[in-house]
Amino acid sequence: MKTKVAKDRPIITLKLATSLDARIATVTGASQWITGPESRAEVHRMRSAHDGVLTGIGTVLADNPELTARLDPPPAHQPWRVVLDRDGRLPSASKLVQTTDKAGLIWCTGGPVPAERLAELGEVKHHFVRPSQAGTIGLDLDEVVRLLTDTYHIKTLMVETGPVLATAFLRAGLVDHIAWFRAPLLMGGDGRPVFESLNVQDLSQAWVLQQTDHKQFGRDVLDCFDLSPT
Repeated sequence: MKTKVAKDRPIITLKLATSLDARIATVTGASQWITGPESRAEVHRMRSAHDGVLTGIGTVLADNPELTARLDPPPAHQPWRVVLDRDGRLPSASKLVQTTDKAGLIWCTGGPVPAERLAELGEVKHHFVRPSQAGTIGLDLDEVVRLLTDTYHIKTLMVETGPVLATAFLRAGLVDHIAWFRAPLLMGGDGRPVFESLNVQDLSQAWVLQQTDHKQFGRDVLDCFDLSPT
């Protein structure tokens, strides 16, 4: 499969961190930390090189990430943080909300939000986004991307998220690059896979990647790939 031509939208990089057998967590959901400190430091550098970092509410509720670029010395630029949250479940006590003084936070929901709820979230930038017809991720990804392009002028976006949203971005043709960190661990078939079904029934339907880089970070490896545009 191929991506849509990255025209009038951000260049989108899907960042993955898995075991060697492409698992993001054990059967019980344990995932911190699969990759080592050297890989995590590189992720902070990658964030600082992007205009925005996007995740889903599932990742927020499970991991409570901050999604800032924490470097020494601090970077001159912090990316916009973007949360896709169809049902408006973003906790006011989350690290994302509590750090809006460090970096902006864009909150996309699938319906209106009461004024008192918005007041509770302070400086969060809220947007209603049309619900997705697919039903699995809840929000229309093309509309999300248009919002980030037209309103926030985001030209480079890194997606750090779980398998549902990662798969949805792939299936929507909205991934240009993949940055895949892999740790030398094996979890087996009961571990949680990095992708949901891609509906590949024949090899001709498989996503074709072109490897562009290979680096070592501590015990881990980072492989970078491009997806060919149409």
